Amino acid sequence: MGDYMRIAYLNLCHTDPQLVARAAGRLLEDPDADMYIHVDAKTDIAPFLEAVHGERVHFLKKRRKVYWGGFNAVLATLELIRAAASSDCGYDRYVLLQNLDYPIRSWQYIHRFFEEHADTEFIRACRIAGSHDWHFEEKYKILHNFDDDFYLNHPDRAGRVLHNGMKYVRSIPHLLFDGVIREKDGNYPLFYGSAQWALTDECAKYVLSFAKGHPEFNRVMRHVKFPDEEYFQTIVHNSPFEKNCSVRNEPERRWLVNWRNLHYYEYPGTIVTFTEKDYAKLMQRPDNELFIRKVRTGESDRLLDLLDQAAREGK
Repeated sequence: MGDYMRIAYLNLCHTDPQLVARAAGRLLEDPDADMYIHVDAKTDIAPFLEAVHGERVHFLKKRRKVYWGGFNAVLATLELIRAAASSDCGYDRYVLLQNLDYPIRSWQYIHRFFEEHADTEFIRACRIAGSHDWHFEEKYKILHNFDDDFYLNHPDRAGRVLHNGMKYVRSIPHLLFDGVIREKDGNYPLFYGSAQWALTDECAKYVLSFAKGHPEFNRVMRHVKFPDEEYFQTIVHNSPFEKNCSVRNEPERRWLVNWRNLHYYEYPGTIVTFTEKDYAKLMQRPDNELFIRKVRTGESDRLLDLLDQAAREGK
């Protein structure tokens, strides 16, 4: 690493271009940061191009249709990493954001945090391969496929029941799968954690190389449930970078709130949208929580104003 920290923010987007612009404005106050944005191919990109400006904002030209729970989210994330890594900027840190995320610290605080943890991989996870909890087993024993328009084109209950029934029938031969992906160079037990993470340059490039050279891994992961919560986690926690993870060898635990990396979110059943009433609580979060998920334009405006003011005041 050089004398300063170069940060690439990778943002997967599909809605609320005003919020994306506001987050970019805050984070790119750091002169050594850039933002790479993937806009869901099902979404009109024009409002994003109109809202988000600056020479350090880079929109991906290659766009994928990203569906909730689908493998295309992984492919879009790999495109973001690839775009940043192939630039001549020499990034030290790659930080994955997801559209409705927002910083709760100043850019100076975030920059200093990554300088002080220059070798740490912020990607927590637990091993779920061989689990005896159906909550985890179902993620890899059932052949999931969310990368299509079925749920958009068949909103009726009967159609969905039929679709899910066929999915379970097709999965019968797969029910003995133990969650360990067997590749030509070794075995890779599945891990599970939060979709948001922050990786060092060396680790991010390792992920790209691994993704390119492991076709069986990709084939299996394509049908895992919510693969953006397993794909990168499994690669890193089966790699030499595992020893640099902020936390490792964690016991199996359900629900995303157990796997916060640098984001604070609440998940009582769905991800909570934070508003002004949450400001005091958010200001009291631990020092290693840099972002929140989630906020929305129109619902969270006053909270965002307060967070921006706190950042300006160095709180």
